[in-house]
Amino acid sequence: MIEESALIEDLRNQKPGAAEIAVSLHQGFLLMMVKPLVGEDLANDVIQNTWIKALAAINTFEGRSQFRTWLTRIALNEAKALLRKHHRETSLESWGEDIGSPIANRFKESGAWQTLPHTWHHDTPDSFLTEAELQECITKHLHRLPLAQRGVIMLRELGGLGFAEIADELAMSEGNIRVLLHRARQTMHSMLNHFEEEGTC
Repeated sequence: MIEESALIEDLRNQKPGAAEIAVSLHQGFLLMMVKPLVGEDLANDVIQNTWIKALAAINTFEGRSQFRTWLTRIALNEAKALLRKHHRETSLESWGEDIGSPIANRFKESGAWQTLPHTWHHDTPDSFLTEAELQECITKHLHRLPLAQRGVIMLRELGGLGFAEIADELAMSEGNIRVLLHRARQTMHSMLNHFEEEGTC
């Protein structure tokens, strides 16, 4: 696996194949991130513009954040610009709705666990065989999250943006962002616990 710093240097020097490597590493994530914001039809245009801008401005990347975080900011700006160009606004009416905790029934009124969650471990060869299935299950459940939760958890956990940045991008309060992230994490935790207990997605 190529080191990020080496890849950035190759991009700056316009080394043949460097752009293709960068695209292969980050294209899928960027597409998955902007689709909830602009829709399927505009997502590819957003990402194409993102790469054009990013590669043209690579010398301005100072390494104060991860490369993916830098790309994420560019993609969000491009998404906004394209939506304005197409005279469209992302509907955020349902963003921030509190649909309740997905694991509330796992707790007693006192706040204690009804049953303790299983401890994750990989102590047998068979346990490693489930990792590919788990990754597939995580992806499936990530896509099942409500739009707002999916957007927030991806911007925070995968895009590396801070709460203030996410709140600014989505025109929401930081408190609302934290609630959405908390709900998304609970849902994913519930899925992981079920996978550990039952061995199925």
